[in-house]
Amino acid sequence: MLAGLSGRSVVVTGGAGAIGSAVSRRLAAEGALVVVADLDDAAAGTVARAIGGDAVGVGVDITTPAGAQASVDAAVQAFGKLDHYHANAGVECMVRPVADFDPADYHRVFAVNVLGAFLSAQAAVRQLVAQGNGGSILFTASIAALMGAGGTAIYNASKHAVHGMARCLSLEVAGAGIRVNTLAPGVVESRMMDSLGAGLGTLAGVGETAFRGGMERAVPLGRYATPAEIAAAAAWILSDEVPYLHNECITVSGGIAPY
Repeated sequence: MLAGLSGRSVVVTGGAGAIGSAVSRRLAAEGALVVVADLDDAAAGTVARAIGGDAVGVGVDITTPAGAQASVDAAVQAFGKLDHYHANAGVECMVRPVADFDPADYHRVFAVNVLGAFLSAQAAVRQLVAQGNGGSILFTASIAALMGAGGTAIYNASKHAVHGMARCLSLEVAGAGIRVNTLAPGVVESRMMDSLGAGLGTLAGVGETAFRGGMERAVPLGRYATPAEIAAAAAWILSDEVPYLHNECITVSGGIAPY
């Protein structure tokens, strides 16, 4: 068992997605009290019921201040406190060259990936500071936050923004005992990666299957990550196993070196 998670109250946004649901399950297995927060209320409830115990599901729209606050309120109402917040919700972009991007897609992606992460962190910080017991905030970015790729400029830009926001926030809240870190997964078995892979394969003129084969060959470990492997890293970062881990971006990429 990881130190410092048992009995701790944790919100996971995007909690019904591949990574979010895996993180929720892993945290619950470590004894945490989990709020599975997702835009899809029914899906959030399904994940929470599958976890059982004290887990609760809540439908929230984190692109609005009220929705972000509702995710925090759900933890306080269910468990009397907030200890950790995993700002994990995200969406992929359409795969297009910069010259062909639709501004509407830019606004859609940035609304969730950047504004949603900002509003979530804002609500979490206010609650943690008011409680006065420290805590931690973890953002899910992506290895795309640290590198470029043709066809995904909007997605990469949004994840660069999340990484930068986390770096700034970490300097603001350290005095309150709040740790802030970023998790940057590489390629992961998920609906989102399937969507990006299909688009990138089409853009490259090789098809989704050929694109995936090329990606697997590009990963030193030779495969995509499972959501459970990303969840293990997230739980470790949030736990008390690494109390000095702060203002860091942890890549879980199977060996892909972004620098």
